[in-house]
Amino acid sequence: MSLFGPQLLAFTETSSSELLLKAQKASHVGQNVSLPLQPTKSKLAGGDESWHLFVQLVAQDPLPASPVAQVEHPRISNSLAEVVLKLERFMQLGDSIAQLHPYAFIAWRTATAVYTILKGQLDQDGRLDALGSLMKEAYSFVEDIKSFPEKIPALEEIMRKLLVQTSECAMFIRECSGHGFAKRLVSTAWVDRRLDDFTDGFTSLKRALEFRVAVQTAVVSFRTDKTVKHIVNIQNLMKLHPADMDDPSRPECLPNTRMDIIGVIYKWATTPTGPTVFWLHGFPGAGKSTIATSVANLFRQQRRLGAFTFFTRGMEARNDPASLIRTIAYQLGEFDPRICDAISRVIEETPSIKQAPLHWQFQRLLVDPLRSLEDLQYEGPVLVVIDALDECGRTGARSDLLTALARESMLLPPTLRILITSRAEKDIHNAVSTYPHIYSRELDLSSETNERDVKAYIHHRMAAVRLQNKYLDLPFDWPGGSRVDALTLRASGLFVWAATACRYVENGQDPEERLAQLLRSEVQADSESALDSIYITALESAGKWDDSAFAADFREILGIVIVAENPLTPGTIDVLNADFITGRKKRPCMHTIQHLGCVLQWAADKPIRVFHPSFADFITERRRCGSDAWHIDKSHHHLRLARQCIGHLGVALQKNFCQLTLSRSFQVQNIPDVTAYPCIHWIDHLCQVQCSEGSLSQEIDGFLRKHFLHWVEAMSAIGRPRQTIALLDKLRDWVDANCIHDDSLRSFVRDADRFCQAYVHVFEQHPLLVYQSALPFTPTSSVIYRAFNEPILPQVDGFRDQWSPLLTEFSKPGENVTSVTCSTDGRYIASSSRRSISVWDSTSYELVTSLLPGAGNTTNVIKFSPDSVHIASGHTDGSVRLWDALSGKEIIPTMEGHSEDVYALDFSEDGTRLVSAGKDKKIVTWDARTGKMHREPLSGHTKTVLCLCFAQNGTRLASGSRDGSIRIWDTETSKAVFPPILRHDGGVNALIYTPDGRRLISASDDKTICVWDADGGALLQSPGMVDVPFILHGHNSVIYSLSISPSGTLLASASKDTTVRLWDIRVGKELPTLVRQHRLPVRHIAFTADGRSIVTSSSNDPVLRVWDTESTGSMGITRRHKGLVGSVSFSSDGKRLVSGGKDRRVRVWDAETGEMVAELSLEREVYRVGFSPDGSRILALDDTNAVFAWRTDTHEPLMANPDDAPRQDVYSGPLSLVKSQWIDNTRTREVLLMFPNMSRIIAKASWRDKFAVGTANGGVVIVSFPGLESEL
Repeated sequence: MSLFGPQLLAFTETSSSELLLKAQKASHVGQNVSLPLQPTKSKLAGGDESWHLFVQLVAQDPLPASPVAQVEHPRISNSLAEVVLKLERFMQLGDSIAQLHPYAFIAWRTATAVYTILKGQLDQDGRLDALGSLMKEAYSFVEDIKSFPEKIPALEEIMRKLLVQTSECAMFIRECSGHGFAKRLVSTAWVDRRLDDFTDGFTSLKRALEFRVAVQTAVVSFRTDKTVKHIVNIQNLMKLHPADMDDPSRPECLPNTRMDIIGVIYKWATTPTGPTVFWLHGFPGAGKSTIATSVANLFRQQRRLGAFTFFTRGMEARNDPASLIRTIAYQLGEFDPRICDAISRVIEETPSIKQAPLHWQFQRLLVDPLRSLEDLQYEGPVLVVIDALDECGRTGARSDLLTALARESMLLPPTLRILITSRAEKDIHNAVSTYPHIYSRELDLSSETNERDVKAYIHHRMAAVRLQNKYLDLPFDWPGGSRVDALTLRASGLFVWAATACRYVENGQDPEERLAQLLRSEVQADSESALDSIYITALESAGKWDDSAFAADFREILGIVIVAENPLTPGTIDVLNADFITGRKKRPCMHTIQHLGCVLQWAADKPIRVFHPSFADFITERRRCGSDAWHIDKSHHHLRLARQCIGHLGVALQKNFCQLTLSRSFQVQNIPDVTAYPCIHWIDHLCQVQCSEGSLSQEIDGFLRKHFLHWVEAMSAIGRPRQTIALLDKLRDWVDANCIHDDSLRSFVRDADRFCQAYVHVFEQHPLLVYQSALPFTPTSSVIYRAFNEPILPQVDGFRDQWSPLLTEFSKPGENVTSVTCSTDGRYIASSSRRSISVWDSTSYELVTSLLPGAGNTTNVIKFSPDSVHIASGHTDGSVRLWDALSGKEIIPTMEGHSEDVYALDFSEDGTRLVSAGKDKKIVTWDARTGKMHREPLSGHTKTVLCLCFAQNGTRLASGSRDGSIRIWDTETSKAVFPPILRHDGGVNALIYTPDGRRLISASDDKTICVWDADGGALLQSPGMVDVPFILHGHNSVIYSLSISPSGTLLASASKDTTVRLWDIRVGKELPTLVRQHRLPVRHIAFTADGRSIVTSSSNDPVLRVWDTESTGSMGITRRHKGLVGSVSFSSDGKRLVSGGKDRRVRVWDAETGEMVAELSLEREVYRVGFSPDGSRILALDDTNAVFAWRTDTHEPLMANPDDAPRQDVYSGPLSLVKSQWIDNTRTREVLLMFPNMSRIIAKASWRDKFAVGTANGGVVIVSFPGLESEL
C-alpha cells in the first residue's frame, strides 16, 4: 500500500515456508488458509474482535519454455535512469532535505556514473534487472513527498539509509559489469551473496518507507564478506602506539555547501581508474579541514572510511610525523578484521616495526598487508584521510614522511584511496608534484560556488545570532541580504574570516554595533590582507591597548598559548606565568582570555587553543600583525617559557614528591600537567633559542645542581625515563653552543647525560632507584656523585671511581660474532654469527630481528646498505645474500658467483652496486636491485681477497689481499687504475676511504696503518713532517679492522693485541688516553652514525661492546682479582671482608674503607673463604678441598685441619640477595637496592648493614646501608 494513498488497516508477518506448510495441511485443494492480522494502532477500537486474512495457494505448472522467473523486469540501465530522475527531483526539495542533501548528491552522482557505463550494454543477469527494479520502486515515495514535506523529519534516517544504500548498490552493479576496481569478473558465488543482501536491504527500506515503520537494518555494503571468520587482534595493533585521533568536535560543512569539491573528491575516490592520491591544498582558512571532515563522515556512513588522521599544531600527540603511518595502520586494522590479521602478522614478525624508517613502515604496515588481500580488489574503494599535513612537525622533520607518502603510495592497491589536505607549503609541493599517481587540486577561493557557500555560512551563523539575542527585537531577516553580501565580499572566499567575523558579532554586547564595525572596514585586495583585517578588528576591540598592564598580560599569556608544545589549561598557564623571582601575584589569565572569544577556544577547566592556526601565523609575524602591543616573538617566549618551567620545577620538585615506596614493581604516576609539562618540555623550549646570557647559564646550572635527580625521578614517575637521554643530548649540544665559557655547566650536563645513559635501566624500574641505586653506583669522581651523594644513602665501595668508556655490552649467548656493521641512519647495529644475523636497536640495544641464512652456512661478513634498509651477507658456501634489515627476509635470489668463502663486501654510495670477494681471489660486482652479476669478475690478486672499499663517487674500488697488495680498480672499465701497491709486509686486512675521498687508509698483518693519496696511490707524508711517511705505529700485533668517524677526524683500529686504538687522522697521532682494552683479540670495529661511539667484537666471543669515544676512565668495574671471585665472607665483627678467586689469591679488605689489608697466595684456585668464629683466623678452601689458615692480625700462616674449613653460611643479618639483582631487608620486607648491569654476581655475603658480592670479572663490591644499623 502506498504511504500517501489508502491507509493501512492491519498487517501480518509469516514466512513463505510456514505458509506452504499450512497449505499442505489443508484437507483439499482450494481450501482457505486463515492468517491472524494485527490492526494498526490508529485502528484499534478497544474491542476484542479478531482480524483474519483468508488466502488460497494454487499450484501451477511452470511454463515449459521459461526457466526464469515469470515477472519480467526492465533492464537495469532503464531502472537506473529512473532512479537518477527520482534523485534529481528529490534534491529539488531544497531546505526540506538540507541534512540529507549530501547523501542524495552522492547517490545521484554514483548512479549517474554507473548508468553512463551500462547504457547501451546488453544486461546479462536477470537478477541484476530485478535488483534495479526493486531499487527503482524504493523511490516511489519521491513524487508524493513533494506535497507532504512535513513528513520528512520522521523519515529522515530511513531516507539517509536508502541514499547510502543506493550509492553502494550502484558501485556493486558497476563491479559486476566489469568496469569496477577488480581487473577480472568477480566470482558467481560472491555476486549471488551480495545480490541477496542488497535485495533484502532494499525490501526492508521500501517497506519502512511505505508503512512508516522504523527498521533496525544496517546499510548493506558489498565490501565486507560476512562469511569469513577472523580473530581481530586489536591488542596486537596497540603495539604500534597510534596517536589519539578522537575529536568529535571537528566541524562539518553546512548542509548543501561545498558540494562541488565534495563531489569531485567522491568521484575521484569511487572511480576505479586514475590517480590514487588526492592532494587538496589552499590558503589558510579556506575550509580544507572542514571539507576533509565532511568527506570522512560521508565515507564513514558507507562503511568505507579506513582511517581519518589529522595533525594539530601545538599538540605534541598530533603533530609527530613518525606516528602517522602507524596510526593509519592501526585504524585500518580496526576498520577491517582481514587487514587487522595481516598487519598483526607483520607486528609479530617484526616487533620493532614502530622504530623502523618511515618508508619501511609504509611498505610493511600498509603496502604488503593490503596487496596480500585479493578480496579487497573487487569490494570497492576504501578511503584514508590525512588532514592538515602542513601542521605535521617542522619542514625539515617531515621530509622522510613526505618522501614515504609520495613514493610508496604508488604501490598501494587501487582500491585504497588517500585524501591529503594541507597548505601549499614548498616542501609538500616538491614532494608530491612529480608523481603521476597524485592528483593536485587547489581550492579556488574566487569561484562562484565558493562565494555562494561562504554567503550561506554567514547567513546561517547570523540567523543563530538573531535567535540568541531575542530581547533585542532584531528583524526576522536580520541582518538582511545586502549586509550578508557585504560581509561575503570582505571574506575574500575565506571561511575562517567568516567564522571569526561571526564569533566577533556573536560575542559582542550589541550585535548591530559589532556588525557595523565590520562593515566599516575596507574590502581587501587579497585573502591574506582580508584575514589580517578581521584579526586586527577582533584584537582592537578585545581590550584597552593603551593600558600597558593589559598589553603586557596579553603578550605573556598569548606567548605561552602560542609556543606551548601542548594546549594548556588556564590553571597551568597561571602557574607557568607566575613571578618566581619576586613572588608578586599576577592577574589570572582568564581575566584577559575572556576578551578573546573570537580567536581563542577556552573554558575554565579545558585547554586554551587558537580557533585556527592562521591566527598564530598572524600574531607571530610582525609585518602582518602591525602592532608591537600584540606581536608575539616566538624566540623570546620560548626562552621565557623555558625559564618559567625551570622556576616552577625549582619550587615543585623534591625527593619522592609522589610519596612512593621502593618496590620491584612500579605503576606510572599521573602527576598534574602543571608539573608534568615543565618536566617534559623545559629543554625543548630552551633549545628553540640561541642565548649566551651569563644569567641564563647560571639559572640552568643552579637548577640542575639542586634538582637534577628530582627531575630524573619525575621523568621516571610519569613513564618517560628513557626520554631523559634524548633531552640531555639536546641540552648538551645547546650548552656547548651557547655556554662556551661556562665550563662548570658544560661539565655537569655532560656528566648528567652519561649518568642517564649508564643507569636508565635502573631507574626505569622504579623512580626511587635514582637515589637508592643509580647514584650510589655512580663513579665517585663524577660531578653528579660529588653534587648529590648523602651519608644517609647506600654507600658503595669497589665499583668504579671514573666513568668507564664502556657504555654497554650485549650478546646472543652461544653465538660468537663474525662481523659487525652499523646503519648510516644511526638506528641499528647488526652482527653476524655462525647461525644467524642479528639486528639490534642502537639506543635500547634490544634485539630487533634475526636473519637465518640456513644451517651449516656460516656468515663471514655483513654490510648495511647506504639507505640502512638492506643488509648484504657473505657466506662460507660462496653465496652472497641481500636481506630486508627489519623483516629478516631475503629480498632477491641468492647471488652465486664465488666458489669458496666470501670475506669482503661493500656497497656503492648510491646503493645500486654491491661488490664481493673472498677465498677464490675474484671480485664480483652485483646489481643490488636484481642480484644479477654486473660484469665479469675482476682478477689479479694471487691470494684471498680480505677487504673491499668503494670510493665516495663510486668510480673507483680498492681491494686488499692476503698477498700483501692493494689494488685500485676503475669501476667503469674494470681495469686497474695503476699498478698494485706493495708496501705492507703482510696481508692487507682492512681498507677505508676518508669521507672526503682524498685518502685511502690500510691496515695489515705487519701491525701498521698506512695513509695513501687516493688519486695517485702514493704513500702520503706524515702531517707537519718532511720525508716521514704517513704510517701509524702502536699496535703490537695484527690489525684486523678499521673504521673512520663520519667527520673524518678520528680513526679507530682493532687488533689481535686485544686493544682498540683511536687516532687523530688530522695530525697522525694516537690518542693514548683513549685505548679500549679487551680481554680477547678484537676482530671487528665500527663507528656509530653520530661518531660518539664505536662498536667492537672479539674473536670467539658472543659479546658486542659499545664504547664512548671521549671517556678516559678504566673499563668497567674495578678488578680486585684477576679472574672470577668465587667466595666472599665477613668477619664476625663486620670490620673485615675476605675474598677468594680463580687467580689463587685470598685478599682481605677493610669493610669500612674498602682498602685492601692483605693478599695471601695459594697454589690452587680458591673455592671458599671465611673467618673463624672468633675472628682470629682467616680460612680458605682450595679446589682440592685443602684447608688453609692465617692469623687475622699478622697474616702469618697457621696449621689447619679439615674441621677448619670455612662455613657456607654467607648471611649474618637481615640483608639478602633476591633474583640475583635486588637487596632486600628480610625482617621488614623492604626493597633496599638494585644492582646495575655489571659482571655476573658469583659470590655474596652480608653482615648486619653491609652486603658484599664477588663477580665473574674479578670485582669485589661492598654496599653499606647507614640507616639500617640503628634499626638492628
